[in-house]
Amino acid sequence: MLPKLTFSIDVEPDLHTGKYRGVTEGLARLKVLCDKYDVKPILFVTSDCLSKNALIFKKFSQKGWEISFHGKSHKRFDEMSESQKEEEISSSVKLFKNKLGFYPKGFRAPQHGIDDSTLDLLVKYGFKYDSSYTPLNLLQLLFFPRKFSLWARNFFSRRRIYHIRRGLLEIPTTSFFVPFVSLTLRVLPKVFLKSYIRLIKLTYERPLFYAHSWDFIEMKDSKVDRIFPHTLFLNKLEYIMKNESSRAN
Repeated sequence: MLPKLTFSIDVEPDLHTGKYRGVTEGLARLKVLCDKYDVKPILFVTSDCLSKNALIFKKFSQKGWEISFHGKSHKRFDEMSESQKEEEISSSVKLFKNKLGFYPKGFRAPQHGIDDSTLDLLVKYGFKYDSSYTPLNLLQLLFFPRKFSLWARNFFSRRRIYHIRRGLLEIPTTSFFVPFVSLTLRVLPKVFLKSYIRLIKLTYERPLFYAHSWDFIEMKDSKVDRIFPHTLFLNKLEYIMKNESSRAN
């Protein structure tokens, strides 16, 4: 039996504009699909999104969606000082507790900029898992060519769930040279998508799809969204969720 897909969303200020339409409008579109196919996604949320829209995330949590942490304001952790990293994490876990009534258990570094000291801080502040490593991902090098050493470390990292620190699991994101993300859904025709998903299910212990909150809205300043619009992405995402739902039944 092949494993089921896990759906996750990086919730952050909108690309190009820094606004929050992805939170207020985009996640509502995601909710329609999740309710229809009984999907409980993981939301990796930045603290600025949470502080401005706490009621939205509280309602999602009550529906059984996991609300985890994606940084304070989407800055890369591997470019911060040690004190900046700790301030981001310590203030944010307090915000989660204050706004939602619990501490986040999962973390995904913005732009996958994870490093050893950040992992140590996750242990210190009681996180249960990290989901920042991106094995077999060629696109990461194309998007961030100056981060070659980080890319190499990610590319050759393990594809199964493992203890990256004592008490801290690593649940890697999924890729097979092309990452299992929103861009792949936008570009890859449905005729190839089913085979691609089968391939990653054979490769990963827990295949993990991820998109961004702004993937669910129109972005007029985005060339990708003009060529492969968010409506196409939504159609492909529903296609995947429907297939996963029929498998479960």
